[in-house]
Amino acid sequence: MTETPDDSAEPTPTPPPLPVLRQEEDFIAVSKPSGLLVHRDKHYPEAHAALQIVRDQVGQYVYPFHRLDRATSGILMFGLSSESAAALQKCLSSPDAHKDYLALMRYPGSNKELGASWTMDRPLTDDKGIARECRSDFQVVEAFSRCALVQCRIFTGRYHQIRRHANHAGRHVIGDTTHGKGRINATFRKLYGLERLFLHLQRVEMAHPKSGERFVLEDPMPEELTQVLDRLRAVADS
Repeated sequence: MTETPDDSAEPTPTPPPLPVLRQEEDFIAVSKPSGLLVHRDKHYPEAHAALQIVRDQVGQYVYPFHRLDRATSGILMFGLSSESAAALQKCLSSPDAHKDYLALMRYPGSNKELGASWTMDRPLTDDKGIARECRSDFQVVEAFSRCALVQCRIFTGRYHQIRRHANHAGRHVIGDTTHGKGRINATFRKLYGLERLFLHLQRVEMAHPKSGERFVLEDPMPEELTQVLDRLRAVADS
């Protein structure tokens, strides 16, 4: 018996355009929301991806040259040619380029010996089991009872680098379902409405691939994260 198509099935809605942070002749920078893939993945065949969304926005093919985890929000850049993407990747990989994230992390009283700032340079293994050198710097921006808003600056781009380094330091990123603590994540969902990973790429500073002059991209923290901080502050003031 031949099956007939289900005409009642609703088509996947077209995703909205992504906010543009900066656009030039050679590249475009957008604000990626949490939950959006950078490019299509065989594990999520029906999921939308930023590459296709931005491609349709600008009406031409775009080339990703840095990674941003699906659960992470913030600045995402694409080259508008393969040559410009390679030049941008080189600039972003330079030691004087800065990628600053904001994360909400565990900040237990029993583990404050690290202080308000610390560096993790523990090598991280890649998907082939090879240990790769990497470095992450952490600085507490605002401390709460048992968590803190932390600025995270990475000097390499290893897979889940911030989340894994936070785990090794005993200061898991809140909302991290892979390297974090399920009990703590559940508490923050219930008490503060945090339904996602609290990790956001807020600022990128690098040299321009053509002029060599330094430029800065900034993406304010999304409302669903600022609301969590507002609720934490309200509890602290009560």
